[in-house]
Amino acid sequence: MCFVDFGLKIMTGLIIGSMLGGFFLRGYRKWPMYIGAGLGVGMAYSNCENSLNNFLLAMDPKICVIKKLP
Repeated sequence: MCFVDFGLKIMTGLIIGSMLGGFFLRGYRKWPMYIGAGLGVGMAYSNCENSLNNFLLAMDPKICVIKKLP
């Protein structure tokens, strides 16, 4: 799920960045694409971290007990 979200957000950021760069900067420049892809990576990382934390917090805490040595 996270890999699909990661790929989708990067591609969407690249496309939106290239479109905005073409419309507003009167020419093809690469930095808007990089900014869009970076925003996509950040959003995907945040979503994956949130879903992983929710999954781990929903587990039974008794399973994750570390036994101490005497």
